[in-house]
Amino acid sequence: MEGYCVDALILDVDGVVWLEGTLIEENIQVIRRAYDEGIPVVFLTNNATRSRRVYSLLLSEAIGRRISVEQVVNSAYSAAEWLRRTRGPSKVLVVGEEGLVEELVLAGHTPLSTTEWRHADTVVVGLDRNITYHKLSAAHKALTRRNAFFLITNRDPAYPVTGGTIPGAGAIVSFLETSTGRKADFNAGKPELGILDLALERAGRPRNPVMVGDRVEIDMDMARKAGIPGLLVLTGVTKEPPSDTDGFIVAHSLSDAVERGLLRFCPTPSS
Repeated sequence: MEGYCVDALILDVDGVVWLEGTLIEENIQVIRRAYDEGIPVVFLTNNATRSRRVYSLLLSEAIGRRISVEQVVNSAYSAAEWLRRTRGPSKVLVVGEEGLVEELVLAGHTPLSTTEWRHADTVVVGLDRNITYHKLSAAHKALTRRNAFFLITNRDPAYPVTGGTIPGAGAIVSFLETSTGRKADFNAGKPELGILDLALERAGRPRNPVMVGDRVEIDMDMARKAGIPGLLVLTGVTKEPPSDTDGFIVAHSLSDAVERGLLRFCPTPSS
């Protein structure tokens, strides 16, 4: 199988760097090597529970290299930026965690309490592991009675943890789509191409990037839509090679991909 000669790594986080806080060393070794060889590395995740600031701290500690905020693109940041650029500073009712709220505030938006749903012009929905029926009801009312804009961070049905998965943001989105009879107005996360464009911008518009992830229907489908190579690693949600690998290659890990010659680093003068 022909491998990839790449000048930038676009990396998923959950299932690639770690699983529920446990580091995936066979991937991290290669990430360190890429970093040391001057290959641009950008972390691209649908997880909106943490801000880019927190991710940069955690990734720096995990990898043992300084990972700046600019090297992190997550769906919380993507949603906040898209909303700022297209609709301006907004009053937002948030179904999500602290990271999503932090990115929205940094982008100039005003988060509302559940009792203020009547003032919401946008409902932003992400993974919320402290979800309550009260919070869902407030979002439902803002969407049906206020006709607020329905912005989601992603549709991931499940979130990878050690030994399996737990419900993801997509499960919460489905609840609100079912209860309101509305479909989300915009998806700011993978596999949509807007979030990938932010990552490629951070990587310096490389000529030969590769998207590394652990899900076919999210990471690899996005790479296929964008026309860039994808590398599926079996260290996260996906445990067995899929039958259809059109547009991407499969390896057990990044170390496995390097050892088998499926992935090589080829810095360009601009890198």
